[in-house]
Amino acid sequence: MVKILLLRSKELEELLSPESLIPEIENAFVRYSKNETVTPPRTVMWVEGNWWGVMQSYVPGYGVGVKTVSLIPQNPSRGLPTIQALVTLFDGLSGSPLAVMEGGVLTALRTGAASAVSAKYLAPRDVGPIGIIGTGYQARYQLRFVSSVYKTEDVVIYDVRPDQMRLFRAWAESAGFKVFEAASSEELVKKCKIVIEASTTKEPVILGKWLGKGQHVISIGAHARDYRALDDEAITKFGKIVVDSRKAVLEETGDVRIPLEKGLIKQEDIAELGEVAAGLRKGREGDELTLFKSVGLAIQDAAAAALAYRLARSRGLGIEVEL
Repeated sequence: MVKILLLRSKELEELLSPESLIPEIENAFVRYSKNETVTPPRTVMWVEGNWWGVMQSYVPGYGVGVKTVSLIPQNPSRGLPTIQALVTLFDGLSGSPLAVMEGGVLTALRTGAASAVSAKYLAPRDVGPIGIIGTGYQARYQLRFVSSVYKTEDVVIYDVRPDQMRLFRAWAESAGFKVFEAASSEELVKKCKIVIEASTTKEPVILGKWLGKGQHVISIGAHARDYRALDDEAITKFGKIVVDSRKAVLEETGDVRIPLEKGLIKQEDIAELGEVAAGLRKGREGDELTLFKSVGLAIQDAAAAALAYRLARSRGLGIEVEL
């Protein structure tokens, strides 16, 4: 009989700390950029106007991860998370299923870890506030992971939903952060050294005219071909544009696709995070503006799931079932 391990969100939270997960995600990005993984393009479909994706990847040393995920902005009004998902981990040699785990928390954890890797190589040398535009589900993980690399207690937040902003502020202050609520995206961008865009926006919320020297922008929103979180002026001001995958961002987000088609940037201007981490492309240089644009890759799910599986086995966590 095949035995699989079921891992719930609370167990993933316990197992996947910034200290354990960030190095694994960095390694997965390096292997991806060295063409050592098997990572087909995700399958995307729109169901009742909402985004669904099926993502799969084989990462040597981790196994095969397959995730089914939905992003439904109306879900908070239903008392449900915006992102819901399941991740299945398989042995890469035998094909045996090893684990099934809650994918919403796993996605948030691995996305936070990817942003932290970008901060490791692209954050400014001087310390200032971290700003977060969009204080929903992902925001807590972004702050937790990025602040583990870029050490600051100062946080500036902005959300079009005041109630959501208050909830996030209460959580962040309970975690030891000093929180300031900005009145607009503009005010936030002008105050912060690292700006994290974690919204469900379709239109730019970060304008180039607001950006100053030395900032690092992390954008994990604007997840469709015609959606944008950054305007044209912002894109042209970055000294470094780093992405999780050139192929993925060109197919899946307007933030890179549209400026490229307009001739405002060139493909050779775009580096992958794995290339930077491997030393194949340069990280931050001086006071330049830097950008990390992420649409999320299945390599992250496979690496995070494999780490969670190994740690759970060693600690006796999870529920084992026979198929």
